[in-house]
Amino acid sequence: MSKNINITSLVLLSMVSFILCIVPVYADGDYNHRLGDVNADGSINIIDVVYLFKNRNLDYEDGDINADNSINIIDVVYLFKHYDQMREPIKYAENIKLKYYNENGNEVNPYNGESWSYKIFEDATGQKFLLKNESQPVPTWADGKYDKILTVPLTSVVTMSSTHIALMEPLNDDGSVIGSVKGVMWGGSYTWYFDNIKQGLDNGSIQDVGSSYSPNWENITALNPQAVIVYPGYSGDAIIEKCKSLNITYIANSEYLEGSYLARCEWVKSFAAFYNKEEEAKKYFTKIDKRALNVNRKTYNSDYTVLVAWGKNYPSYGGTYVPKAQAYVTKGIIDNCHADYIFKDIPGTGSSKIDYETFAERAKNADIWVVPSNTNWLSSFKTDHPGYTTFESTKNNRVFCISEDYYQLGLMNTDELLMDLGTIIHPEAFKGRTTHYFLSYNTDTGDATPYTAN
Repeated sequence: MSKNINITSLVLLSMVSFILCIVPVYADGDYNHRLGDVNADGSINIIDVVYLFKNRNLDYEDGDINADNSINIIDVVYLFKHYDQMREPIKYAENIKLKYYNENGNEVNPYNGESWSYKIFEDATGQKFLLKNESQPVPTWADGKYDKILTVPLTSVVTMSSTHIALMEPLNDDGSVIGSVKGVMWGGSYTWYFDNIKQGLDNGSIQDVGSSYSPNWENITALNPQAVIVYPGYSGDAIIEKCKSLNITYIANSEYLEGSYLARCEWVKSFAAFYNKEEEAKKYFTKIDKRALNVNRKTYNSDYTVLVAWGKNYPSYGGTYVPKAQAYVTKGIIDNCHADYIFKDIPGTGSSKIDYETFAERAKNADIWVVPSNTNWLSSFKTDHPGYTTFESTKNNRVFCISEDYYQLGLMNTDELLMDLGTIIHPEAFKGRTTHYFLSYNTDTGDATPYTAN
């Protein structure tokens, strides 16, 4: 208690008499230690607050804790108020339910330097898995805390989505994670941008078990996977029910329902739990986290009133799909890129279907319009979006679409994707930068090209 009182007094005194900013070096940060672990001792605690107070000549990515493009006493206060939250194993993702335990059943935090023996993961359908190594006994203290036992690391899985692969790739340092993938629900319906998946499909080590809407259950059963990795909703619900009827273990992953790009990417930690790859996940996500906040820094003093439209009309499905107010896309626009969004008044995560007339009425005044599809699916753009020529974004050549690898490499490289989003919204803050995941869309020709800010 006395330490907290002392540091509080120190911070308050400093805010009154010592509002000095030491200009930091703008360079890559320390990706071996999480944001907030400024003294690089492997844990985040009050000692880091004191260290930051005394040492503010750090790299931006390490010392600018609140991402306001400066390192000063405000960062010290921010770290003091939030270090308990920042030290948690899961920082952004609200849907990950994962706990680590030592051999005696005490909860521990491997992302803050503590050793663990067991894990309990609760998936999106409420199933609770006890994860243990093959040589470990089933602990008596875990009685009543789990529904199923899985031996980790997993060695045989079938995945439903390319986004699952995108979150497994960063953990594949020794080949064992992707090596465990025996089947993918694909059906040839899109292009793979991961070479190891393409090679596996070519040489037969990975089977195409049909699309997620029409999987080949005979092939899946023959593979006898330890688990089928699915997502709830859409075609996933039918897969879950079929797994139940066939007594196949499934793990439901709900990363797409998270409220920020970083929260989606943080689901890499859930995959790490099934492969004992916590250290790899820590290093990977620390880099993504620190680099992604550069978007916040670069756009901190930009025009927050830049208005963004995001949506694509699907006449055959009866409407236009737009992100809701708490969707990860909306958070990226407003929180990361410091801009405004036309449908921030629709509550919830995920997307909402609205009539095109409502979309067009608001979108016509937006500065930027992102059409969340690649050019392969925009052949009917003109007929699908009547009146688009009157939109301000069209007149000013600020209509964008996404790249073909957006949902694969874009998720894996969330930091670069957010930098691209910031580039198209606030080009003045990213002069000379060329995008990859968001492309300038020519509404006349239907072509899309990388956008260079100038």
